Amino acid sequence: MGLDIVEVVMRCEESFDISLDTSRLEEMRTVGDLFELICEQLSLPRGVEAPAVVDGSTIALVAVPAGGWSKSNVWLKLIRICTDQLQVKPDQVTYRARFVDDLGAD
Repeated sequence: MGLDIVEVVMRCEESFDISLDTSRLEEMRTVGDLFELICEQLSLPRGVEAPAVVDGSTIALVAVPAGGWSKSNVWLKLIRICTDQLQVKPDQVTYRARFVDDLGAD
């Protein structure tokens, strides 16, 4: 795992106040993989709720909602972290985007 990805993971752990299992991170290749690990750590239900779609090049700051995290809010926050850390556009951060091949992470 390259430095860029390590920094994204560290920011996620800090932002979501979680600790991700490093053994599972070695298998992480896509933004969706990281999203699912975060949701699992936050005990969000699996399945039905799809990540929110973002238009444009700016994303509003996402704070922890009063009722806790939802999958949509986690996804928006993850996009914000990736765009800031990897210097990519929000529309590049898709569920299937690969960190190395698609987002240029080292």
